[in-house]
Amino acid sequence: MSNGFNSLSQSAAWRVLVEAAKQGATDSGYKLSRVPGRGLSNVWNLQKGGKTQIASIRTTRDLWFAFPPLEGGKKWKTLDDVDQVIVASVDQKENPKNIEVYMFPASEVRDRFKAAYAARAKDGQVLRDGFGMWVALHKDQRGIAASIGSGLADRYKPVGIYPIDDLLAARFDEVLVEQDASDDESEAAEKPAFETIAEVMAWARAQVAALAGVRVEAVKLDLKVEY
Repeated sequence: MSNGFNSLSQSAAWRVLVEAAKQGATDSGYKLSRVPGRGLSNVWNLQKGGKTQIASIRTTRDLWFAFPPLEGGKKWKTLDDVDQVIVASVDQKENPKNIEVYMFPASEVRDRFKAAYAARAKDGQVLRDGFGMWVALHKDQRGIAASIGSGLADRYKPVGIYPIDDLLAARFDEVLVEQDASDDESEAAEKPAFETIAEVMAWARAQVAALAGVRVEAVKLDLKVEY
C-alpha cells in the first residue's frame, strides 16, 4: 500500500491512531489533558463549555475494539469510569486510506458490551475477567453471538476523518518513535497475558468459536512444539 501504515510497528501505528483520536476531539471543540495516576490507561479529561468529562481512547486496526470485563461482566475496566469513548479506527482493514475518529457516549458502549457479554456467555464461550472482549464497530451481519453489540459506528458519524498519508507526512516524531510501554496503553496492553499453555489454548478456542459462529465445544485445536 502507498501510505505504509500496515508496515508500521504495532506501537508506532497505535501512536498515529491515538494522535488522530486526540485531533478528532480537539476539532470537536474539546481541550484535552491527561488524567494523572491512571497507569497504563489511556484516559483523558475533556473540557468544553465549562464542563469536564472523562474519556477513554481506544484504537483499532481491524474495526473491532475492546474493554476487559470484571466480576463476570458486571463491571468493565476503564469503561465504568468514563463519560465518553473515543475510538480511532482505520476505514478498512486490508488497505486503509483514512483514520476515522468516533466519540460515543460511554453509557451506550457499556450497554452494548454488557449485551455482547451476555450473548457470548449464553453461547457457551469462555469469558475471563481482565481479558479484552472485542465488539465490532460496524454492524456484524452474521447473526451470531459475536454480532451482538456491534454497529456503534453505523449509529454515530465520525467526528473526524484524517488521510493516513497526511498523518504520516506530518512526521510526528513523538508518535512514530518507539517509546517505553509504560508510557501508554497500546493495543498490546489490551491483549490477554497468559501464564500457562492451557490458558492460551482456552482463549484461542473461544476466539475461533466466536469468529466461526459455533460453540466452543465444536472447536478442536492441536498444538505442536518443535525444538
